[in-house]
Amino acid sequence: MDQGGVLLTVGWAGEQIVSARVDCRRPQAAKLLEGRPVAEAVALAPKLFSLCGCAQGAAARLAAAAAQGERLAVDSLCREVAQEAIGEHLWRLLLDWPPLLGLASGKDEFLHWRKRLLSAKTQQDSEAVAHDLIRWLPSLDDFSVSERAVLAPAQLLPWRDAAAWAASGITSAFAVAPVLAGSPAETGALARRSALPAVAALLADGRRVAARLAARRADVEFLAQGLLEPSLLAGWLDSAPAGEGVGLARVETARGLLLHLMQVKDGRVEAYVIVAPTEWNFHPQGAFVGELVGKNAATRERAAALAGHLALALDPCVNYEVRVEDA
Repeated sequence: MDQGGVLLTVGWAGEQIVSARVDCRRPQAAKLLEGRPVAEAVALAPKLFSLCGCAQGAAARLAAAAAQGERLAVDSLCREVAQEAIGEHLWRLLLDWPPLLGLASGKDEFLHWRKRLLSAKTQQDSEAVAHDLIRWLPSLDDFSVSERAVLAPAQLLPWRDAAAWAASGITSAFAVAPVLAGSPAETGALARRSALPAVAALLADGRRVAARLAARRADVEFLAQGLLEPSLLAGWLDSAPAGEGVGLARVETARGLLLHLMQVKDGRVEAYVIVAPTEWNFHPQGAFVGELVGKNAATRERAAALAGHLALALDPCVNYEVRVEDA
C-alpha cells in the first residue's frame, strides 16, 4: 500500500530560517485491519509497512493476545525486534549519514551486517552476531555534526510501560498528532540514551543532531548486549488490557515508540489504532519545527542542509522531502 510521506517546508529569509512546516501524509493503515478476523488482521499487519515489519507484527500479536485475555511469550519476539532495530540503525549510520557529511558510504559493511542479522535464526546465531558487532563498533566513523539547536521545545518521551499507555486513552485522533501532557515529545534513541554521559554532554552543548547520532550508536551497542543477555531487553516490548476486549501493545523500534491498540468483538477486529514514531517526531509543533526556526543560514543550500540533517536525525519511517522557500 502507499506509505505516504512527509513534506518539510522551510521558510528562509536570506540569512536565517524563520519558519518551518510539517505536512505528514500518512494513510491510516490500521483501518484496513478493522472488520477482519483477528488471526487475519495479525497476519496482515506487518505487510502493510515497508519498514519495521517485524516490530509491527510483534505489536499486532501482542495487542491481539491482550485483547483476548491471553499472555504471549516475548523472548523470541524481543530477539527478532532487536535484530531488526540494529539493522535499521546501521542503515542510517552506514548508508545515509556518510554521503550527507562528505564521507564514503559503508555499503559493503552494511550488506555484511544485514546478511548476518537476517540469517540469525537461533539464540546462538544472535550471540555470534552480537559478539562481532560489539568488537566492530569502535571502528564506525564518529560523525562530526557541530550545528546547535536554538531551542529544544519537544520533551524527550519518558519510558512508560504498556499498562500506563493503556490507561492514558489512545484514540485515532491521538495517533495523528500524539502529545504527552499536552505537549509534543520526541521518541527514539535519543529519548532512550539521553542519560549516557557522552549523549548528555552533547545535549548540554545544544548539539542535538550530534546527540541523536551518538544515541543511535549507543542503541546498537545496547541491543547487541541484549542479544547476549536477553534480560536487558525485558522492557523492550510488552502489552496490557485496555478495557473489555481491548489490548494495547508497546514495542520500541529503532525510530522510537510504537503502539498498537486492538479492540476485538466476536472474534473480529472492531477497532484498531496504530501510533507510530513518525507522528511523535514530526508533530506540527515538535522537534523539527522548534529546533530549526531561528537558525542562521547564509545560503539557501545551507538552510536545506540544516533541515536535511535534522530530518534524518529524527528519522521518519516514510519518504520525506525538504523544500526551502523564500520567506
